[in-house]
Amino acid sequence: MLKWLNKPHTMEGQQSSSLSLAVSSSPTAVAFSPSGHRAAVGTASGTVYLLDLRTWQEEKSLVSGCDGVSSCSFLSDNSLFLTAFDGLLELWDLQHGCRVLQTKAHQYQITSCCLSPDRRLLATVCLGGCLKLWDTVHGQLASQHTAPKPVNCVAFHPEGQVLAIGSWAGSCSFFQADGLRVIKELGAPGASVRTVAFNVPGRVVTVGRLDRMVELWAWQEGALLAAFPAHHGFVVAALFLRAGSQLLTAGEDGKVQVWSGSPGRPRGSLGSLSLSPALAVALSPDGRQVAVGYRADGIRIYKVSSGSQGAQCQALDVAVTALAWLSPEVLVSGAEDGSLHGWALQESAFQSLWLMSRHQKPVLGLASSQELLASASEDSAVRLWPRQLLTLPQKAEHLPRATELWGHTGPVNCCSFSTDGCRLATGGRDRSLLCWDVRTPTAPVLIHSFSACHRDWVTGCAWTKDNWLISCSSDGSVGLWDPELGQQLGQFLGHQSAVSAVVAVEEHVVSVGRDGTLKVWDHQGVELTSIPAHSGPISHCAAALEPRAACQPGSELLVVTAGLDGLTRLWHPLLVFQTHTLLGHSGPINAAAVSEASGLLLTSSEDGSIRLWQVLEEADEANIPRNPAAITAVAWAPDGSVAVSGNQAGELTLWQEAKAVATVQAPGRISALVWSSANTLVVVSADEKVSEWQVELQRDSTPRTFSLRLNRVLQENLGFLTGVGLAPDGHSLILATADMKLLHLKPGEAPSEIWHDYSEHPMMLSTHQDYGVFALQPTAPGSLSVLRQKESGEFEERLDFDLNLKNPNGTLISVTQAKPESESSYLCASSDGMLWNLAKRTFEGEWTTGNIWQETVQTPESQTTEIDSSESSDMESWPTTPSLKTRQRKKIHSGSVTALHVLPELLVTASKDRDVKLWERPSMQLLGLFRCEGAVSCLEPWLGPDSALQLAVGDTQGNVYFLSWE
Repeated sequence: MLKWLNKPHTMEGQQSSSLSLAVSSSPTAVAFSPSGHRAAVGTASGTVYLLDLRTWQEEKSLVSGCDGVSSCSFLSDNSLFLTAFDGLLELWDLQHGCRVLQTKAHQYQITSCCLSPDRRLLATVCLGGCLKLWDTVHGQLASQHTAPKPVNCVAFHPEGQVLAIGSWAGSCSFFQADGLRVIKELGAPGASVRTVAFNVPGRVVTVGRLDRMVELWAWQEGALLAAFPAHHGFVVAALFLRAGSQLLTAGEDGKVQVWSGSPGRPRGSLGSLSLSPALAVALSPDGRQVAVGYRADGIRIYKVSSGSQGAQCQALDVAVTALAWLSPEVLVSGAEDGSLHGWALQESAFQSLWLMSRHQKPVLGLASSQELLASASEDSAVRLWPRQLLTLPQKAEHLPRATELWGHTGPVNCCSFSTDGCRLATGGRDRSLLCWDVRTPTAPVLIHSFSACHRDWVTGCAWTKDNWLISCSSDGSVGLWDPELGQQLGQFLGHQSAVSAVVAVEEHVVSVGRDGTLKVWDHQGVELTSIPAHSGPISHCAAALEPRAACQPGSELLVVTAGLDGLTRLWHPLLVFQTHTLLGHSGPINAAAVSEASGLLLTSSEDGSIRLWQVLEEADEANIPRNPAAITAVAWAPDGSVAVSGNQAGELTLWQEAKAVATVQAPGRISALVWSSANTLVVVSADEKVSEWQVELQRDSTPRTFSLRLNRVLQENLGFLTGVGLAPDGHSLILATADMKLLHLKPGEAPSEIWHDYSEHPMMLSTHQDYGVFALQPTAPGSLSVLRQKESGEFEERLDFDLNLKNPNGTLISVTQAKPESESSYLCASSDGMLWNLAKRTFEGEWTTGNIWQETVQTPESQTTEIDSSESSDMESWPTTPSLKTRQRKKIHSGSVTALHVLPELLVTASKDRDVKLWERPSMQLLGLFRCEGAVSCLEPWLGPDSALQLAVGDTQGNVYFLSWE
């Protein structure tokens, strides 16, 4: 079997375990008992099945008086309410198997029923638009209300005083349970509401609609928190689980989707855990780059689109405490020593423009407008500089004098320009927020002083688009101010610790706290989401708007958080994110229920099945977003002691015993990884930079600590590289370039050309320690060139073969993987999952068994024996290219083959169809199979001295798997 060595407790997209049961009549309704140990399944025939969930066995069945059960709800573990398509309501004593109550509750089909938390009230709704409340103690009607449209669903608030209904009108109505007085209408008329549910605190309600959309609302404030398409087809159920941390939706498409219970979608991490605390962050004006300042790692620039690192400035020996962009190419940094430094970014490198030291103490804040740069310092001063001069190289003595603003009685923590650049806000440790008119930069005027406006330091300030001021403080609050009127407009309370920074973007306010929490608010102070973004304090944040994705309101807001844990994270804080998909039903789901007590989900489907799901709980690390960048390369160290993986975002991860032990950032996408010795790794990044990295073990540390360190750049001017491999000598490299050249690169030397072809088609490179270097042009019929390396390290003249890939269908063949299988055969795999075994035939038609890769390059004389005597003498004067013909053709995958590795008596393949397969050679009998979460992008085997096989596998969803063959 193939054993998954690093299988996590939970994993995004991972299938939860489920049990299935078929019943004789079509199931139409499901419910859990209060204890979570028992379930009821109602059917279209009126029969009700009781299931013991501990054994997944049927306890008993009841034949109700209903023409079909439309919904059901447990009053206790031993009593059950049933509602019918014909409007009947029944109560059953399950212990004795007898009916206690039957009444004609509605004139129309009852669509839903729900019990209050104290189980003293039962709510029922019907297609006639009627909502009725029943007293369960006395078994009689308590109150009723008629809506203008048919009602589909009903739910009680966790505290029991409020209930909500969803109707064909597309809106939700909220009622006081006592008297059924309407207290709130939610949502404009739209697609019919099929399901409604409250989260456990009761602040948020989820709404599922006929048009596949699911919405989250802060219902009392009437604020839409999130809206997203959840299914193909209508939404049958939307249910909260685990105190609202998970949202489960079931749909017409037969799927159950598991989502975060509140908005906050991680978009990935920038940098690595090995970096010192991140103190400052700034988004470039074009929104394409993020600058991060570190305590001990200088400044690093990251690309927002890919997460890869661009420029890096480590020459600074001082903590970078503030950053501001003057243009997409010019950045200003403020440092702990009070200095300001201007930088020009040119081709992924920092160039110093100017350096000045005008502050006596650390720079704590920077802000820029169209005309000015402002700096705030611990020395209690705020300084203004003309921006234009700072975008050009300047000597220190030629730098303009700053205008000084003295208004604070202590260190100034922050500064921010209004959107029109006419005003500057500053906040300080004197607990005050000051507003300045800076239209005349040489003579700024204090417009208003909000003195002692917080109970502790003012730590951040920002302007809204309406020229209102936002402030945050160590006292845990966020304030909204009108500087014109000198009034406080609002106070946002919700942070449980000091707030470290605040930004305003359009209608939203973003704040971050010292407890690692990120919150988003609207201008009315409604908390739209709260995200545990970092494991420790967040020092700073930045935000911007991106183009909105289709059907995804909220997708435009991008937030960057910088933490003292050294990580910088990207977020879409207003988007809900999906964690798993539960597959099992083959038809539309028609009912679903969850048990908070057991964490179980029960679903029924039109396919006639019932499924019980153990919904996976998020692991403790689940709040730390896994980098979603696709894994692009994996490689084992020669002794198999460690492995390394690289991804689309340029992140290199070192693994030991299937655990990540070190992570570093390389410049750009990792396209190849090759170990040249036990501790030396060659990395191809950004598709053209070849660099050498050293793996180091800190021997004095307990536990043992590994690190990856850039040793040197071997090549970076060769253009786009299509392939890289270890030369047969085991220490030099073979590089394939986009212009059809093969280069031999010895460390420390310039590369030498060993082969050149003039074909227009790309080349596929593979190397073999014994057989040589293989260059394949993968167009049908295809040609293969083999180069052998002499003991001297030089390469002999090449040997050429034509490939004859048998193709009865006549479809276009696109070879995606190719390797020599043995000394006499060659393997090709294609984009449609086909595998060809190719070999050479003798003149007599027998398959050649000798070493065809070691044959001498054939001359006209040596070839004439293989040429048919009937051919002309002109043909005899030219050498013919030997042909490799199809010996075996087999469909091995349903998608494009992305990995092909030949091992003694085994073949390992992987594909975009998500499968890793292990085959016996030469019989091609399937021995092992493993299915990954995403399409497999790379695979590398390692065969130990005891023939123990381990596989390192990467997929397009950012997962790295370690598999062992037992």
